[in-house]
Amino acid sequence: MYIKYKKIHFIGIGGIGMSALARYYKSQGVIISGSDSSESELIDNLRSEGIIVNISESSDNVADDIDLLVYTIAIKSDNVELLKGLELANNNEKSCRVLTYPQALGEMSREKKVIAVCGTHGKTTTTAMVYNALQNAGLDVSMILGSLIKDKNSENKMTNYIHGNSDWIVIEACEYRRSFLNYNPEIILITNIDADHLDYYKDIDDIENAFREFIDRLSENGKVIIHKNEENILEKLEKKKVVNKIICEDVINLEDVKLSVPGEHNRKNAQLVVALGDMLSLNREKVLEGLKNFAGTWRRQEYKGKHFDMECYDDYAHHPSEIKATLQAFREKCPDKKIIACFMPHLYSRTKILFDDFVNSFEDADEIILLPIYAAREQVDISISSDMLARELNNINKKAVSLANINTLKDYLKIHSDKDNVVVTMGAGDIYKLYE
Repeated sequence: MYIKYKKIHFIGIGGIGMSALARYYKSQGVIISGSDSSESELIDNLRSEGIIVNISESSDNVADDIDLLVYTIAIKSDNVELLKGLELANNNEKSCRVLTYPQALGEMSREKKVIAVCGTHGKTTTTAMVYNALQNAGLDVSMILGSLIKDKNSENKMTNYIHGNSDWIVIEACEYRRSFLNYNPEIILITNIDADHLDYYKDIDDIENAFREFIDRLSENGKVIIHKNEENILEKLEKKKVVNKIICEDVINLEDVKLSVPGEHNRKNAQLVVALGDMLSLNREKVLEGLKNFAGTWRRQEYKGKHFDMECYDDYAHHPSEIKATLQAFREKCPDKKIIACFMPHLYSRTKILFDDFVNSFEDADEIILLPIYAAREQVDISISSDMLARELNNINKKAVSLANINTLKDYLKIHSDKDNVVVTMGAGDIYKLYE
């Protein structure tokens, strides 16, 4: 692949997708710099690989001779580094381009055959499953992942980008703000479609229409691999009268999928991977072996060791459907244990809109501990809180408590430690820092 860039700057390089793209370009010999608002383990790893990262917002971070500036859509329009990039791009003597992360990933992927994993829930784990299964079956794919997985080239290193020698690349295709419409896939895997990101989408119909737009981007011979209960998404497609579709339940039964990670949702997503392997004419047994050996990814049912004599796990679940599926998986894994779910809600808007769904998502937890809502990109909204969630959970006879911060959570768990307890921390915020 021809790389036309010599020097790239990333704003928000500590993001999981941004750091993966930075790693890709670094592997191609491009000089990479970046900035972010706070330190993290991901940034430490980037620095160890020779990438310059500044924890500050300054126009001085952006060299005058960059060819490309990539920025996360989470930053504000008056970010001084973005403004400098735009200034360079508007200077006729410069050849600088300015792209969002989805635009840059879309540009990079055009030189590859893209397997796009999309869906409201489960796309990170499914992307990693695809990589594991296809690699085991002899197809050396590249991968960009929205989490971390063990690097095949380093025994102790975790990475979110792996370079493969084939023409194929598997990527997560995120629906937020219709980001996935920047990609031109050969194959689309759809895990599920649910009401989420309602701070952007109007309703479920709007979400489904976005997925239809994405399917319309398939090449003439492109294929969709989908679950039977999501097949309605293929209706009302604008450009294609007939979609080359594979219903994964027609390929393999759920009970024939064996995994090391628990949960029916994981087995259902693995069905998609088996269907993909068959479509690519790969050895079925090798694909199934790759799935069985799949050990999971960072922050997806991740084992964090024993703390206060309790088995502890961490998960990214932040939507009611994800919480429900994660806790069902742990009930399957630990049927005789007391499950303590520690949840940090993510976004005021999501918590408010899906309040009743959140209340009903903790059925498999014996005790629920709530931390304050992680605001992320939103302003504080005092009309919704974790205290309200805790009160409603107690009203339906679930044992729930709302705590002030991670330190009080640690103290609470220490006081209530018991060897028969299993602790599961969940959320898209920084609740994982409990283990640090």
